[in-house]
Amino acid sequence: MHRLGLRTLRSMVLVIVAGVVLAACGGDEEGDVGGGQSGGKREVTIAFVGAKTGDNANLGLNIRDGAKLAIDEENAKGGTVTVKLKEFDTAGDSAQATTIKDQFIGDESIIGVVGSAFSGETKALLPAFQEGGLVMISPSATNKDLPNVVPNQTVFHRTIADDALQASGIAEYLANVEKPAAVAYVHDNSEYGKGLTVDVEKLASAKGVKRTGGIEVVDPKAQDFSSTVNKVKNAALVFYGGYYAEAGRFKKQLADAQSKATFLSGDGSLDPGFITSAGGSAAEGARLSCPCNLALDSSQGNLKAFYDNFKQKIGREPGLYSPEGYDSTKILIQGIKAGNDTRPKLLQYVENEVGVYEGVSKAIEFEVNGNLKSRQFYVFQVKGSKIVPLQTLTVGGQPTETTSGGQSTTTTTGGATTTSVR
Repeated sequence: MHRLGLRTLRSMVLVIVAGVVLAACGGDEEGDVGGGQSGGKREVTIAFVGAKTGDNANLGLNIRDGAKLAIDEENAKGGTVTVKLKEFDTAGDSAQATTIKDQFIGDESIIGVVGSAFSGETKALLPAFQEGGLVMISPSATNKDLPNVVPNQTVFHRTIADDALQASGIAEYLANVEKPAAVAYVHDNSEYGKGLTVDVEKLASAKGVKRTGGIEVVDPKAQDFSSTVNKVKNAALVFYGGYYAEAGRFKKQLADAQSKATFLSGDGSLDPGFITSAGGSAAEGARLSCPCNLALDSSQGNLKAFYDNFKQKIGREPGLYSPEGYDSTKILIQGIKAGNDTRPKLLQYVENEVGVYEGVSKAIEFEVNGNLKSRQFYVFQVKGSKIVPLQTLTVGGQPTETTSGGQSTTTTTGGATTTSVR
């Protein structure tokens, strides 16, 4: 299904303008900007932009490895196009991301980007992506306001639902499943953590979920969260908005303070690093949610096949956003192999010609602003020092079945359909 109208017109204008600019740069053959050409074999470059180092590097590496697997698979098929991956480390830091942006925006061999990974760095980079006409597909940046950072932007896309969907799912889960006496809300003041927490509190309160005190803020660079822990430890449930390294430390300090509160966090915490940071036993029982599913050994269908292939080729289990990183890369490669081997052509393809892509993570269809059309929401728990499926929800929709193996029971509660995995 094509997306026509004003955005299509803008994309066509970008194609024309970029073509003129590239011609002025002196390319001797059409498409030279996309990469090298030797003996009829053409090389086209995709970039990964995200954290490879830093406290929460696992989230970026999961995506990077999904992208590598997709590229290796396609190159193994042969053909006239070889896809190359260039990697750029943001360390998950907006400031670092902006200092290295010219390395990939200014590299004319790069015609598409998988990333950027975190919401803060994506917000900082979007003006440069738009100016460079460089299409990006983020597997993980969920802040709901990202499509509006640049007025009338065309380059932004993501293969994960935004925090508006995630916040709705968490609020319905709180109101209809957990039903706590009161919730304490804490976030790390990041673009992602703050935005998600504020929205969850607002939506949950509207559903009658009470809160204790105000919304607390922690410094993710601090090691001691005791002052905040003491404020929230007696709540029935603590919601934390932020990333796994700090979320794990916070959960450990709650346990050390003898808190009996149920711990719930969003997708930024959905990583084995959360368990490591919490120190194993302190992580037990934690609820971790995501508008995405995990590829696990117990998964079924395409997700299980991806799990097996990833583990064999990469040498470890796929993690959070690995399926989305794989699918994002596959979409770009599909466009490239259809002849869209320059920045403007690939942008036009992703904007208007992807339609519905049947990925391993989900069926992917972009909305006009680049968001993913989705209502799926998943809750996991830490059990036996592993992250395992707990519940699947279709936010305001029809019953859904688990894709993570095990026995399931489906119930509909107040507009949210939940599938419990036993």
